[in-house]
Amino acid sequence: MDTKLAENIRLFRKKRGMTLEQLAEALNVTAGAVHKWETKRSTPDLGLIMEMADFFDVSVDVLLGYRMKDNRLKTTVDRLWKACGAKDHDSLSEAEKAIRKYPHSFDAVWAGAFLYHAFGTETKNEAWIRRAIELLERALLLLSQCTDPRLNESVLYGMIANMHLLLGETDQALELLKSHNAGGQYDDTIGITLVSDCKKPEEAGDYLERAFLRSVSSLIQSILGYVLLLNARNDAVSGEEMIRWAVPTLEGLKKTQEPCFLDRYNAVLMAGLAGFQLKSGEKEEAVRSLRQAYALARFFDAAPNYEVARIKYISRVEATYDSMGETAAEAVETALRYVSPELRERWKEMAGNEE
Repeated sequence: MDTKLAENIRLFRKKRGMTLEQLAEALNVTAGAVHKWETKRSTPDLGLIMEMADFFDVSVDVLLGYRMKDNRLKTTVDRLWKACGAKDHDSLSEAEKAIRKYPHSFDAVWAGAFLYHAFGTETKNEAWIRRAIELLERALLLLSQCTDPRLNESVLYGMIANMHLLLGETDQALELLKSHNAGGQYDDTIGITLVSDCKKPEEAGDYLERAFLRSVSSLIQSILGYVLLLNARNDAVSGEEMIRWAVPTLEGLKKTQEPCFLDRYNAVLMAGLAGFQLKSGEKEEAVRSLRQAYALARFFDAAPNYEVARIKYISRVEATYDSMGETAAEAVETALRYVSPELRERWKEMAGNEE
């Protein structure tokens, strides 16, 4: 444990206006001994430390520069997580102390494992990577204590696999990833490993295609969720900004100009844009955007196609499903129920005029 003893001996000596020789004489030692203490070349024995503390009218703790820490489990674990955010590599020693003190605590072992995993990934330090694997395997045994719903066996095995990849142990990593690929969560990592390290592009393609399709689906859901969130916050500026980015992004994923389920989502987004424009007082722009939404919905509903193969880079024979309505028009009307009742009435008028 580091102390401030050397610095404090010098500090308190100077506060007393004493020379090295004067302090040495007071303690009945040589000036050379005091010099070595102040330059960290040697450390006085306990008796002399106590004598100096008494001489300087301070406690031994103050002379040593020691501050007692709260080493209860929760406080210690909180410190470790803060150290991870600060990239404080010195905190690994504290992690080891916490693990020795609380060897059967998931929280302590998990925090230490995460530190070694993060710092090992950053520095490629083999010893840290090996230690991360050890601690992650220990955390698996304590997983029943975990209260974080985001953590499960698959997540920890995935982290172990990542450590094996850093060590060049590809076969072990792939075995773990394939065995714990719940919901295809590691499709992307498996695909990248197969194509880059194993030179198996055909097998990699299947994993990467699934990963890409899942990413597109997740992106769409996240965008729709954000539209609802920004509408609830009355943040029309951010809402309009997001939709103006999202619509051409989804359009760019289409293989052809034929109707594609992405048109259905873009119709919903254009209706959302109309809602944000109305919030901003841009009534004419809102009506134009609503008309664009209507045109997109009609385009899709005239020849609806839900095949994922209509997305670029995808060849799978699958269909998409959502709960927004059987048609694009119904999906838009459902969205407008949350975004803008006023525009929903305008939407019904458009549909009625077409009839």
